[in-house]
Amino acid sequence: MAEKEPLTLEECSSLFVKVLMENYWGKLWNYLQLKPNLKKNFTTFLLNPKKVIFYIGKTHWGVEYIGNFNSTDISSKHKVEVEVFDYSKDDDLLTNILGVDYSKQTGPKFPLPEYSEDLVKPTNEAVDIMFENGWNLAGQSMIIGFNSGGFVLQKGMVHRIVNGFFYGTNRSGLVTRNIKWLDLFPLQIEDVDAEVENFKIYLWPDLTGTIIQDVHFQYPRPAGFREKKWFSLNRFVELISSKETSETQITSFLAEPNNQFILKMAFMGKSIFTECELEWQSEERKAIRPDFFIEGSNGYSDIVEFKLPNLKNINSIVGRENRETFSAEIHSYVSQTRNYEYYFEDPKNRDFAEEKHGIKVYYPKRILVMGRRWMLDTSDWRMLENDYRNIMIKTYDEVIDLVLSHLYS
Repeated sequence: MAEKEPLTLEECSSLFVKVLMENYWGKLWNYLQLKPNLKKNFTTFLLNPKKVIFYIGKTHWGVEYIGNFNSTDISSKHKVEVEVFDYSKDDDLLTNILGVDYSKQTGPKFPLPEYSEDLVKPTNEAVDIMFENGWNLAGQSMIIGFNSGGFVLQKGMVHRIVNGFFYGTNRSGLVTRNIKWLDLFPLQIEDVDAEVENFKIYLWPDLTGTIIQDVHFQYPRPAGFREKKWFSLNRFVELISSKETSETQITSFLAEPNNQFILKMAFMGKSIFTECELEWQSEERKAIRPDFFIEGSNGYSDIVEFKLPNLKNINSIVGRENRETFSAEIHSYVSQTRNYEYYFEDPKNRDFAEEKHGIKVYYPKRILVMGRRWMLDTSDWRMLENDYRNIMIKTYDEVIDLVLSHLYS
């Protein structure tokens, strides 16, 4: 009898796509063709997502949809990017997906409901930061949980999270994770031998009912829909989604007065200072020109720099090679901007910055925005943060999620 060859992650991804295409996506499409009037309010990223991410755990497999819920176009020729993360050796699939650790909370874990919409789950440390910065508990429709140890996936149950916000903390402060749409399905894994595993994947028990429900579903929007800000945020998402976009285009867009709310919401800033060229006062050196100074609630400013969201040599299957690519980019950034730190060690330079631009700076944080969340898995992000303790790293997805959190609240 021929030996069984283990499936690669690419083959697992292809299998998941085939199963969903035959049983879900294709049937959604056909239903909408029969009833085109439903397209107006349909959640278009279910059929035309920017990206689909598959997760493999011990008891469940998941599919997360990344896309713009404000889009109204649905095309049969749409091309989608696919990522796959293998967490089948880890015990807590949901923590790996969210990137927020609830294990230090004193409360118990709760079973994850079958369906969760507008779920808000902060850690206690995140709550402190949110309330300090004016987060409005009554500002949005939500199901909120405090002081619990997170959620447990229920064996044999299909779970769905729609528009969930999950908050934690790290050295950079608040960490925000927005799940637009995540389906988690039961998975059975059986060991065949040391290298080969059989697995069975499941979908919804009532597939027809799910399809009818989903074509009629209207994605939740913030109360008093903030049209202008959503328009600007959509343009920002479109900008960073193009591989032709340059760093200058990104920073120029964010520097426009109508778009500065993105920086204020993402970094909890009161004021934004851009295009500030600062000459050295005590020595002959080239002037520094950081992308942005963002003034905090204490009146002092931190430095935020933007690199590209798309990095060279990033693979669709995450691993050590991707972390090394990120590490090289960050090392280059650290080398280029180390003199920012040195500049503000001189009191004369600090006084000059305040006199010329009204910027108060004293031992500023250096925050680097680069890449996308799915380029590394949760453990690699943590290793990267530990490797570069002198700077704070945020992905473009974290920036967008923080802004979304404010718009909903």
